[in-house]
Amino acid sequence: MLRVARPLNAMGASVETDCGRPPLRIGGNCELVAIDYSMPVASAQVKSCLMLAGLYAQGATTVIEPAPTRDHTERMLNVFNRPVKANSGRVSLEGGRPLQGCSINVPADISSAAFFLVAGTIARQGSDLLIKNVGMNPTRTGVIDILRLMGANIDVINLVNVEGEPSADIRVRPARLTGITIPEHLVPLAIDEFPAIFVAAACAQGETLLTGAEELRVKE
Repeated sequence: MLRVARPLNAMGASVETDCGRPPLRIGGNCELVAIDYSMPVASAQVKSCLMLAGLYAQGATTVIEPAPTRDHTERMLNVFNRPVKANSGRVSLEGGRPLQGCSINVPADISSAAFFLVAGTIARQGSDLLIKNVGMNPTRTGVIDILRLMGANIDVINLVNVEGEPSADIRVRPARLTGITIPEHLVPLAIDEFPAIFVAAACAQGETLLTGAEELRVKE
């Protein structure tokens, strides 16, 4: 938990850990001050944590990413009338402005859909699977890119954009998979989907190699 506690404490929060692990002791009534924070490992969770803390901090909070990570928090804050600036791996927002409520449409989760993408790919010939209204945020579609590189037959259709989040229907048909060396730039875009991807790799012809996935060490 130090990867979250350290930057929050640098903002003026009171977060204590037990040698870097839970339980956490969190103190209230802290006045937060904005910081510029360069993440040692790309993590959407840490980035979102600092963005949400930055809502209540004095000044502009900036997070520098070593690689692109999923950006649902930034998109949602924009919808709630809290503009977030994102440019060249730097994400920042000003504190002290109120949020504005609105109606939102939440598409289906691609992490959950990933298991069906793999199931439809390794199913017997003649199968044809359609998964509807799946979130197609470009920071989340690494699983589709990786499966396609392995030879998967996946079509994205009916793409729409609602409240800043793209969604689409995904059609999956059986295919013969081949092992690949997974491109490192796709790893942060598929970090939560690797359990499903590993099932596909087990059914592929040849070896699949994954590198650059340090974040997996702190995943559930």
